[in-house]
Amino acid sequence: MGSAYQMATQRLWAHWPLTFFLSVWALPLLWLFRPGAKRPDRIKYILAGSAGSVLLALSFPPISISFCSWVAWIPVLWMADRLIKSRLSPWFYLYHVFVLWNILNTYWVANAALMPAFVAIWLNSFFMLIPWWLARKTRLIFPILGWWPLLVYWVAYEQFHHQWELSWPWLSLGNAWAGQTSWIQWYEYTGTMGGSLWIWLINLLLYGWICKREQPLSLQTNGRELKSSFLLSAFLIAVLPVFWSLWLYSKPGPAGQEVEVAVVQPNFEPHYEKFEVDEYTQLKRFDSLARRVIRPSTRYLVFPETSFGDAGAIFRRHQMHEDGRILYWKNFIDSFPGLQLVMGITSLRELQPGEPPTRYARRYRRSDLERYYEIENAAIQLSAGSDSILHYRKSKLVPGAEIFPYREWLPFLSPVVDKLGGSLEGLATQPDREVFGDGPNRIAPVICYESVYGDYMRGYVRNRAQAVFVMTNDGWWDDTPGYKQHMAYARLRAIEFRKPVVRSANSGISCFIDRRGEVSQATQYGIPAAIVSKVQFSDEQTFFSRYGDLVGAFCRLFALILLTMTLILWIKKSWLEKL
Repeated sequence: MGSAYQMATQRLWAHWPLTFFLSVWALPLLWLFRPGAKRPDRIKYILAGSAGSVLLALSFPPISISFCSWVAWIPVLWMADRLIKSRLSPWFYLYHVFVLWNILNTYWVANAALMPAFVAIWLNSFFMLIPWWLARKTRLIFPILGWWPLLVYWVAYEQFHHQWELSWPWLSLGNAWAGQTSWIQWYEYTGTMGGSLWIWLINLLLYGWICKREQPLSLQTNGRELKSSFLLSAFLIAVLPVFWSLWLYSKPGPAGQEVEVAVVQPNFEPHYEKFEVDEYTQLKRFDSLARRVIRPSTRYLVFPETSFGDAGAIFRRHQMHEDGRILYWKNFIDSFPGLQLVMGITSLRELQPGEPPTRYARRYRRSDLERYYEIENAAIQLSAGSDSILHYRKSKLVPGAEIFPYREWLPFLSPVVDKLGGSLEGLATQPDREVFGDGPNRIAPVICYESVYGDYMRGYVRNRAQAVFVMTNDGWWDDTPGYKQHMAYARLRAIEFRKPVVRSANSGISCFIDRRGEVSQATQYGIPAAIVSKVQFSDEQTFFSRYGDLVGAFCRLFALILLTMTLILWIKKSWLEKL
């Protein structure tokens, strides 16, 4: 009640949602320990699961004690085993692990919208049960495998969770190492799924050693030798990739073209300032900040997501060349020969007469004719001395806020989505990852949420992008770990593709990230700022950019094989029992 009162009376909530969500989740836990309840030993299972949740939370940015992830699953595996041996259902206790982990790491989502945060935390926790449920079923058919099927089921789940419309990959295990980039330079080969596989391998091997499992690998192997092999294998799997990473970290990268880039951080608070201050006032702040850092040698100027084009003044695609804001910035950059401006906008595209409506199309309500339009969270590029306007639509959308997931199957949820502030049609997307520029300089115009998806961003690199520009507005989450995590995940993209990443964030953190994931000139949150640096554009193609998420693909294949074998043998066993 205290947390709810603070959230009801304060304009910005900061960390109050953490207290609120923890209090809400404490209610079913208190019910377990009500007077007269059976099984007083439940508390040890709750404590074991909570220990796993806390260790996982500590692994992720901004705390980034990443090696905690090597042991985080051990208390959870112990808890699940003890419950199963006691003939108790483990599912509520496992759900507690995931709810607590999601709350600790992603409570800040509530600063953007409270109810979607509830849905994201509790629904994502439910999805995390699925690989455990599948592993349990496989274990019943193949007891000798123990919890090892969980390794492939979990990584396959993470990869699937990157693909569908309810995607929320924020807590993919490989992201836990975003704060220790010198240890994971090998992500250029495996991507973040390799990190997830790495974490599970170490946890399962250490758990096998701690529990003194006797699962003979051959007739000549006794239990003691097996236990030693578990510990040695865990040690080697933990240490060897780190040494390999440090070696990769020390290697100089291929020489690239040096390009000077300037970044503006305007800092308009999105809840009560960004869409209330008139755009001319905002434009003048952008102008003032940009002039502080632009030099004759500057080739790119970067503004954040939705810099201009709020609900009352959306950019109309068919009138873009006549828009006063475009003309203002064209005059601005024309006074700096060679300069190109990349910025995020909100734009509108009218469908041509006779053009069939798309799934994103909205009908004009005040028109007698059937006229449709689409709304876009977009990025554009203006070039000095040129009338061309390059345009890209954000295409990896935030569920609920920017897209109504599977609305064809869930039409009855339309009133709920409308109440939560989302739109039924969602924002318009495009199938390809467009690159700005076809000459010596080519950049990937990445908008906010898109930067969390490694395999998705391969599309830019495959289209020959030499640098990544991330335009974002993380101020929706207030001064909480959310914007720090988002910046840290961009470091993973720099390593996966060996491309420089330039971040322009409305409220921070704006910065430059080199090919090794090292951050420079990071701005403070909540302060207007402008920075400039020389960036090494690169044509380098990593193994990951060429071949994609092979770790996730192989785990998905093995998971499918395991699941098929489990289903066949389960049907056969059921059929024999009936006979």
